[in-house]
Amino acid sequence: MRIVKFYAADNTLRVKLDRLEDLWAVQRITFAGDIVKAESQRRFKASESDVGELKDVMIRLRVEKTELDKNASRLRVMGKIVEGRPIEYVRLNSYHTLNVAPGDTIDITKPRWPEYMLDVVKEAVSDMRKPRLGIIVADDEKAQPAYLLGYGLEFRKEIYSGLSKKMTQKDFNEQERKYFQAIADAIAGMNVDTVILAGPGFTKDDVKKYMDANGLTKKLTQRLILESASNPERSGVYELIKGERVASLLEKERIRDEFLLMERFLQGLEGKSSRYGTINVMDAIEAYEASTILVNDSALGMQEIQEVLALAEEKRLAIRVFNSDDEVGQQLHSFKDIASIS
Repeated sequence: MRIVKFYAADNTLRVKLDRLEDLWAVQRITFAGDIVKAESQRRFKASESDVGELKDVMIRLRVEKTELDKNASRLRVMGKIVEGRPIEYVRLNSYHTLNVAPGDTIDITKPRWPEYMLDVVKEAVSDMRKPRLGIIVADDEKAQPAYLLGYGLEFRKEIYSGLSKKMTQKDFNEQERKYFQAIADAIAGMNVDTVILAGPGFTKDDVKKYMDANGLTKKLTQRLILESASNPERSGVYELIKGERVASLLEKERIRDEFLLMERFLQGLEGKSSRYGTINVMDAIEAYEASTILVNDSALGMQEIQEVLALAEEKRLAIRVFNSDDEVGQQLHSFKDIASIS
């Protein structure tokens, strides 16, 4: 994402979107009542019986809801048209959907831009310069590939070994070779700077030996790092993210910070220094017993949440916005989507 310009006079932010993560970032900060402006298409009919034809238009609409389609790399912004041009192809106050995609430039206008929302945009901009991380956890039964992206973890289709103790030694060796090759192909196909291959036992080491013996390691454009993990499941990936073994790779990544903040919050609950829920967090802020506020992105549009965050901004407290789809975000959801750390 690139910030094209911020028009302070009318609180309008113009951004250029480059990838799927940017669409997710825009969805996090776009709420009902905001005004979004983008290029679109409308079907113009010369008469009621006319089939009509699509016309290129520039639309400003008042947002009612948004939907992110990861598969199609589209952010659908739905609402009523408040302005458009050419005017002959636009009907004011009619419903319309803007299909925003990577490559588009859009304007977002709000009554005011809180600093924590601008931070979401700034993080998306800085993420463009960060190497993303590939992870594969594997054992002798299956492998689970995953990406650590700007907005969190994204899991890919599992790879099964197909190995069985009932196989003849020849068939077992051939199937194992196919399994190792499938993992090697998954590593080579990851569009990242670094891939971590981890898991229990010796499978990760055997895959590396297979790749070395067949010249596949030298062909990699990625740096390949071997680590340990207790299992080849999604929990094994989260274990890596939380563990100190890869801290040097992940110290600047948002998701690791979120895990550490959640651990601080949970520890604070025992000593009653942490609070959760809008009322309790508001009380903690007013009593100067909060230094950091944790909030889920899915709750940013709620009026009561915005009131708490406005007070936190006034008191110059740190505000961290979590991805509600991640494990940590789901954990925060069980604590009413907002919490404070002293």
